[in-house]
Amino acid sequence: MNLNEKEKKILAAIRRDPFISQQKLANEINLSRSATANLISGLVKKDRLLGKAYVLNEKKPVVCIGAANIDRRYLLEEELIPHSTNDVKERSSVGGCARSIAENLGRLDIETTLLSIVGNDACWQQIKSESEHFMDISQVDIMESGTTGTFMEVVGVQGEMVLGLADMDIYHSMTPEWLIRHLSVLKQAEYLVADLNLPKETLEFLIAFKIKHQIPLMLITVSIPKMENIPTCLKGVDLLVTKHDETAGFFNVPVDSQAELEQAALRWLDFGMKNVIINKYDSSAIFVTDKKKLYYYEDQKNFEERYHWGVNEAYCAGMIYAHTQDKPFFEGILAGLANAYYTARTVQLIRPNLSTMQLEEDVRIFSRTIKHYQL
Repeated sequence: MNLNEKEKKILAAIRRDPFISQQKLANEINLSRSATANLISGLVKKDRLLGKAYVLNEKKPVVCIGAANIDRRYLLEEELIPHSTNDVKERSSVGGCARSIAENLGRLDIETTLLSIVGNDACWQQIKSESEHFMDISQVDIMESGTTGTFMEVVGVQGEMVLGLADMDIYHSMTPEWLIRHLSVLKQAEYLVADLNLPKETLEFLIAFKIKHQIPLMLITVSIPKMENIPTCLKGVDLLVTKHDETAGFFNVPVDSQAELEQAALRWLDFGMKNVIINKYDSSAIFVTDKKKLYYYEDQKNFEERYHWGVNEAYCAGMIYAHTQDKPFFEGILAGLANAYYTARTVQLIRPNLSTMQLEEDVRIFSRTIKHYQL
């Protein structure tokens, strides 16, 4: 099987030094470490490498488990006229909750591995092309009979969702048996992140795995219908990140005011997890810990253009970044808030200017605005 120029350079570097680290190898061929890992995985599949000494396990990755799909959004230019043609602006992007968190982390120089299932189609090729520079995608399984997930959303003139449609049947194949095939990857993780596209039994297995191996675990909700995938016991979960409308639908109570956000967060703690975040878009958020410490944020400014997609993923990535930097819990909250705040002011799932330097500056600004107190 023919090799491309990058693959040839990798083989040449390994011949010179069979114990070369992935980072050094990436520097030599002028690629990101995640892209280099994907090329190495391809060389193993082509039987050009045996998969032994050339890869050194220097750093544990964050493992993101869940959706990788294509998002299509249609922004209405005027108020929606039912049963008629409406003028829109189309925005198409690579998405998926777990994949978007992984890209956020990759832009923050965090070693990240994506676990997902996709179809062998053009959508997967687009996802692969736009993701491999930010994360290791060698653990993504391709289902020949499946179709890569897609999501379509019509967005109103105020930034609100008017209609959402999803084709994500492929994620039903993310069973505990599928996850077991990736146990070696899970055991190497520094942090585990899973979205609620995973079936309930798979999330239950993941929580049991986390308790056994004591690896931090974050769960992130994705929609009101997928709240049915929440396990009845969340003991062992380090952090749940959810939205106010998803929580309102789950508990069948209003969750709009600060008091309602507080009460809903406390109800989540009854499920046994250590910490919970409920955000109302990017305008307000509540953070409650099992030690009954509460942090509340509310944005007093009014912006004409603010979009709600990618906000939860930005929260997650900011908090994980702070964790990997051994920052205090409150600084993790600030990092999540800051990343969400600026992500909501773009028309993209992941803000293109995201970097460690930019996020540190954002956190510095936010540290002067957030309100917090203890229950």
